[in-house]
Amino acid sequence: MDYLKWMPYIGFFIFVYPVIMSTVWIIGGMSFWHRRENKASNSVAITNLPATTILVPCHNEEVCIKDTFLALNNIEYPDYRVVFIDDASTDRTVKIIKSLIKNNPNFHLLRLSHNQGKARALNYGLFSAVSTSITIIIDADTAFTPDALTHLVTPFLQQPRMGAVTGNPLVANRHNILEKLQAAEFVSIVGLIKRAQRSLGRILTVSRCVASYNTELLKEIGGFSTLTATEDIDITWQIQRRFHEVWFAPGALVLINAPSTIREFWKQRCRWAEGGWHLLRTHRNIFTRFRWRRLWPVYIEQVISNLWSICFVFGSLLWILTYYFTGDPIGFPVIPAWYGGIISVICMTQFGVALIVSRRFDSKLWKIFFWIPWYPLFYFCIGALAVVRTSIKGLFGDLEQAGKWKSPVREKLKHVQRKAN
Repeated sequence: MDYLKWMPYIGFFIFVYPVIMSTVWIIGGMSFWHRRENKASNSVAITNLPATTILVPCHNEEVCIKDTFLALNNIEYPDYRVVFIDDASTDRTVKIIKSLIKNNPNFHLLRLSHNQGKARALNYGLFSAVSTSITIIIDADTAFTPDALTHLVTPFLQQPRMGAVTGNPLVANRHNILEKLQAAEFVSIVGLIKRAQRSLGRILTVSRCVASYNTELLKEIGGFSTLTATEDIDITWQIQRRFHEVWFAPGALVLINAPSTIREFWKQRCRWAEGGWHLLRTHRNIFTRFRWRRLWPVYIEQVISNLWSICFVFGSLLWILTYYFTGDPIGFPVIPAWYGGIISVICMTQFGVALIVSRRFDSKLWKIFFWIPWYPLFYFCIGALAVVRTSIKGLFGDLEQAGKWKSPVREKLKHVQRKAN
C-alpha cells in the first residue's frame, strides 16, 4: 500500500522529535541557570515589598486544607492577606477553614452557594476581595515555603511590564514508583522547560498550583477564562498577547502532592491534554498579527507535540496489530530497540542537568535518579494516550462546560516548614 511508504518517515519523526526537544530544553535550561541563577540574586529590602492578596480556591479539600493554612500562616512576608474561596464544598472544608481563621485577621473566607468551577470562583474572589497590586493564586493542596512569596513578588519590582510570575513546585510525596517518576518529571521536564522557554522569551503556561499576577492587568483581561479546562494556560497567553512579561522564579518553592494512583494521574493528564487542545482552538488567531510572532514558536511546538502523540499512539497500535495477526509488524515498535537506549540516555542527561540547576532547592533529588530510564515509557505512553483520548472533545466539545471542576483525591501535605537548601 502507498501509505506504508510513509511509515519510516513517521518512525523517524517519533524518534527524533523528543531528542531534539530534550536538547533544546537542556541548552535553554542551562542558559537560564547560568545567566539568572548561578549568580548572586538581586535581593530586595523587605520594606520595599508591596501588599499582596493570596487567593485559594477550594472544593472538598478537608484532607489538606489545614496543612495549606499552616504553611500560609508561616510565610515570612510583611503584608499579605489570604482569601479562601469555597466553591460549594460538600465536606468539612468550610468548617475547618472557619476554625482556623477565627483568630487570624488577615485570613478570610468567601463561600459560593453553587458550584461554579475554579475559574469562576477565582474571578469572584478577584473582583470582590482583591485591592492589592499583586494577586497570588495557589491550589488548595499547595504548601508555601516561608520565603516563596518574596520570590513571587520581587520580579514585579524589577520589571515594569511584569504580568505574571510562576513558581517552582516540588513533589513532596515520593513513596511509590508513580510518585517518584512525577518528582523526576517536575524537575527534569516542567522546571527545565520553563527555564528554557523563558530563555527563548515566552512561556507556555504558568504553574497552575502557584503563580503571582499583576492585579490591574488581570482585571483588565476580565479574570480567568471559564471556557477551558486549564485556565492557567489561557491566562498566560492572554498576558503575553498584551506584551507583558511572564517570568519563572525558581526560588519560589512550593510543595505539592502528586497523584498517587494511576486513576488520579490519568484524570490529571487528560485535563492537561484537553487544555492543550483548547489552547490551539482559542488562540489560533495569533498568526493574524505579526506583533504576536514571539508566541508563534510556542504554539507551533504545541501543534507538533500533539501530532507526535497521535503518530506515536497509532504507530504503536499498528505495530501491535500487524505483529499479532501477520507476524510481520509495521509501524512504530513498542518494544524498545537501539532508539530506546538513546532516548533513555538523553533522559538521564536531561535529569542530570536538572540535578545541577535544582540542587540548591532539593538536595534529595539524586535518590530518584534510578527511575529515570523508565521515565520515557511512562511519560510518552500516558501523555500520548491522553492527547489522543481528549482530541475530539478538546477540538470540538462544548467550551461552556470545560471549566467545571472536581477536586482530585487529596492527601495530607508534609514538610510544610521546608526551606530551600
